[in-house]
Amino acid sequence: MIDIVAPAALAALLAAAPARAPEPPKDKRFVLHLEASALGGAFDGQGVRTDSGGLAVLEVRASPEIRGSGWGIGLPFRVARRQTIGADLSETSGAFDAEPWFQVSKRVRLGLTGGVVGASRLNWPDLYQTGRPPTDRYSYLAWRGGAELYARPAAHQHLRARYRFVSYDYVQDAAFDETIDPMHLTPRDRTRHEVDLSWRYHQEAWALALRLDASRDRYATLLAREAGSGAASLTGEKQELVDVEPSAELELSRMGGKLGLSFQYGLEIQNDPYQGYYSYTGHHPRLLAKLAFSDRLTGRVRYEGWYRTFGPDGSTRLDGTATRRKDSRTAVAAEAAYALGGRFSAVAEAEFVKRSTNYTDSTTFGIDWDYTNLSFLAGVRYEL
Repeated sequence: MIDIVAPAALAALLAAAPARAPEPPKDKRFVLHLEASALGGAFDGQGVRTDSGGLAVLEVRASPEIRGSGWGIGLPFRVARRQTIGADLSETSGAFDAEPWFQVSKRVRLGLTGGVVGASRLNWPDLYQTGRPPTDRYSYLAWRGGAELYARPAAHQHLRARYRFVSYDYVQDAAFDETIDPMHLTPRDRTRHEVDLSWRYHQEAWALALRLDASRDRYATLLAREAGSGAASLTGEKQELVDVEPSAELELSRMGGKLGLSFQYGLEIQNDPYQGYYSYTGHHPRLLAKLAFSDRLTGRVRYEGWYRTFGPDGSTRLDGTATRRKDSRTAVAAEAAYALGGRFSAVAEAEFVKRSTNYTDSTTFGIDWDYTNLSFLAGVRYEL
């Protein structure tokens, strides 16, 4: 089956927000925001994997920008090392983009983007080849490019439209043989088209945002699946998935800006155009609270859920008498930061993820599709 992506890392969970049009550039010719973190802790479970152990994370991310008269170019990058202790799930990941933009008018800004993103996951245990040597096949490199338009059509309003094309190239496992079994250890090479549209209206104490996210993935090697059975396509049709998610968000600012609340709901719609095996609809609620306890101490808490029901052509391998596959995931994350001075902060992060599904567990590979993941990290962060 297609790997189900676990919820994003804690930082992404806590930082997510509707995009808004940037303000016109200031007079500064060079702007830099940099953040570096050194964290340590522990984890229990990673997706369907039952591994647990110690965890150390080093991450540097920066967004340097050079500005001219009516133009600019941003060069954001990120490099991270995630080291597991007592488990072989370490990874090095990173991304780099070039983002030139042009101020067409006072209210309209056009931008381009292009770059690379990837992850090196060497010698990971393979879920689908138990008893065999570890694999590098979860490693990948992708290049991406696209264009963006930001506009402020009226007072308090922001519009954004973005298109991006992404091409993923995964490491091929040495044991993969397309002539013998095209669905076992298959590389996830694919192309992806993304379109994001958003409108945001803001006042001093509240804001309303509407968004539409859409994507289309076309796999290079992986075959589509037959309705019901999930067997490989008899005609050799490649897997394709189309996703659409309209969403709405209400933001509230209280206590002089010390308390921020965000309520967001999205309706997930995934279409498997071959025979509907992976087609589903799902509820996607998100709640975020930010609170400044004092000038030094801040905290954030986020809840996010993905509650999906597959169509009538989905899997027939279900528990009990169920006729529709259901897949529910709930993530709760929290962060606290205490300013130490000199741009340093002490931070602590925790995340809880629970998944439940009525999809029959795999006895062949010993995989339980239901899981509970926990993680905790604490350390120091530097911001410039």
